[in-house]
Amino acid sequence: MDSIELEFTVELRKDVAGRVGIKAWVVTAGADASRGRADTHRVKLTLSPKDAATGRALEIGSADRGGTAGFTRPPSVR
Repeated sequence: MDSIELEFTVELRKDVAGRVGIKAWVVTAGADASRGRADTHRVKLTLSPKDAATGRALEIGSADRGGTAGFTRPPSVR
């Protein structure tokens, strides 16, 4: 494996809202307003994993399918 690619989208959003109104006994007059802005950014990262000790590319994976022998607990001694 030479590299790992990560891609994601980030949205930055700013909303502004305001209200103006007059109220006199039973009569109400008012106005609402809102405005918004959204910016969407796509970010892509390419990572190249290296062995910290040798600086060589990491070898990921194995032809050995493995087993579960090392995952069992020894019987408790009483």
